[in-house]
Amino acid sequence: MFQAFEENGIFIRQGQLTLISAAPGIGKSVLSQTIATRAKLPAFYFSADSDQFEMYVRAAAMITGWRTEDIGNAVLHGKTDTIDAKLSETSFIRYDFKASPTPDDVDDELRAYAMTYGQWPNLIVIDNISNLDFGGGAADTAALEEACNYLHDLARETGAAVIALHHVQGPYNNGDIPVPLSGLRGQIGRVPEVVLTLHNASDDFEAQAGIQTIGVNAVKNRGGKADPSARNVIRLSYRPERMSLTG
Repeated sequence: MFQAFEENGIFIRQGQLTLISAAPGIGKSVLSQTIATRAKLPAFYFSADSDQFEMYVRAAAMITGWRTEDIGNAVLHGKTDTIDAKLSETSFIRYDFKASPTPDDVDDELRAYAMTYGQWPNLIVIDNISNLDFGGGAADTAALEEACNYLHDLARETGAAVIALHHVQGPYNNGDIPVPLSGLRGQIGRVPEVVLTLHNASDDFEAQAGIQTIGVNAVKNRGGKADPSARNVIRLSYRPERMSLTG
């Protein structure tokens, strides 16, 4: 996945829930889609927060190394044969684009997957947890806790590694400072086995060169090192024009 993660004892394990939390636009979806692509395992990605075109462009850039602008132009002019051929290499990832899936929607899609392929997916991504619709007018924090418990149970029952994306709160919404465990929206860090928070750690030189540094903090990690105060920053290099994430 990422050497920097392995060196710091960060692993996305099957049967466990991993929460990735950050301000908008910092790279939650890029990180989770990169993990799904590189794992090369049967995966189901519930993309409630990003539409089909956006996910197509991201996936195509990751696989081809092309710029997202060039891929968008290829789609606009109907010249996607080469792109589609490359994307066939990621057919192990199935997508659902409902904007507000209910737990029943998620269960139905996963059961249909299991009936079709004879197994549960090894990886399930929920992008993002706030889009899960539990109904009933539950208060914000209560609904988030209910969603977290549901996804934790889902990981146990299916044996899949479940990754859920989530937002932050207060001063961390600017995305420019490390996010401690207490910075999660709704403070729902009790249930997940692993909680990673992201922020923009780029300096001026990197920004001018078109490179971003995504700072990752393992603020909870039952299987390895963790720092709830977010002082131990792991750096990933991100080139947004090609959706390239390395580290």
